[in-house]
Amino acid sequence: MSVLRAIILGAGYRGRAYAEYAKDHPDQLEIVGVADPVQAQSIPAKRYWNDWRECLESHPEADVVMVTMPDNLHYEPSLMALKAGYHLLLEKPIAPTEEQCREVIECALEQKRLVVVGHILRYTAYFAHIKALIDSGELGEVVSISHQESAGFWKVAHSYVRGNWANSKKSSPIILAKCSHDFDLFVWWIGKKCKKVTSFGSIKLFRREMMPKGAALRCIDCPPAVERRCIWSARNMYVEHDELKYLFADRSDEAMLKLIEETEYGKCVYQADNDVPDHQTVTMEFEGGATVSHVMTGFTAQNIRTTRIALTRGEIVGDGENLDICRFDGNAVATGVPVNYRIPNRSRHGGGDFNLVSEMVRMLRRADPDEIRETTEQALQSHLICFAAERSRLAGGRIVEID
Repeated sequence: MSVLRAIILGAGYRGRAYAEYAKDHPDQLEIVGVADPVQAQSIPAKRYWNDWRECLESHPEADVVMVTMPDNLHYEPSLMALKAGYHLLLEKPIAPTEEQCREVIECALEQKRLVVVGHILRYTAYFAHIKALIDSGELGEVVSISHQESAGFWKVAHSYVRGNWANSKKSSPIILAKCSHDFDLFVWWIGKKCKKVTSFGSIKLFRREMMPKGAALRCIDCPPAVERRCIWSARNMYVEHDELKYLFADRSDEAMLKLIEETEYGKCVYQADNDVPDHQTVTMEFEGGATVSHVMTGFTAQNIRTTRIALTRGEIVGDGENLDICRFDGNAVATGVPVNYRIPNRSRHGGGDFNLVSEMVRMLRRADPDEIRETTEQALQSHLICFAAERSRLAGGRIVEID
């Protein structure tokens, strides 16, 4: 089989993560070009461009365009690539608005192109095992799902207070930027569309009026007595600890010091340009009557997802790594992890990064029009829930029906 050729628009963390697949599987995927105004050459390729528009206007020979730029730069290049005949691997979200998301998916269906959105969780062994258990019927039908996304206190401060997704007007609402992964799981597990949504959420802590007395605008200028007591000190998060360094191409201490001295990542979390909630709850009703409760909170010690699924003949309880499965009749559960997810790989998110790219390669080589259409259509469903949830939250929790 021929090697698929890919162009990457955006050489940030997500672009580099998908590019690593080509390094490990040169018989399946080749990165033939990269467009990025700052660090394009951090990904090995034959050609480089400073601008995504310049890249696509040159009509490079490729099969797939991977759009891994900031959220507000997804819409235009996605449409342009689809109309030029490329398939898409599109980092979530599809676009920042519902209208734009619908337009991208409609264009893909018209062009008969595949759109794989970066909903990496469904490509992990853990979450695929839950899907297999539900589909097997061993535990009956889904009645309700209680799910918490514990975002981690450091991750929320990095991405949703100081970072790229801190302001919904410049990127996307947090429920879309962070939780579309989870809503994709619910749509995938239940296998039906969501009908109604209600949501509540707010900024509990990261507001100017909560700022400690004496704190400065930037952590680097904060009095030592104040900074030492601050959990979210930028010096502590980026220089003294390693949890977030994997997100940057240059992880040296010098680069991290420059980061906190000159960029948004060095600003006080109580004085940032953030407007997205630091906690939000969403309740959903699906066709057939199944209900889902989803909690996203940034005030947790771990960055994990915990799930409890009640079915008519059993229960599934998971902590993000291990599943406790119970059949009410006392019999053993026969369904295990799907074969194609049993082989571990070195990518992040439980192997989901590489498995997603592998699945895209498989679908394009198989070229089944029904599978391509179904995958492309389903990518939109999680986004519709997110937009409905945000409308509900802004309206004080009123019920929003999804069309």
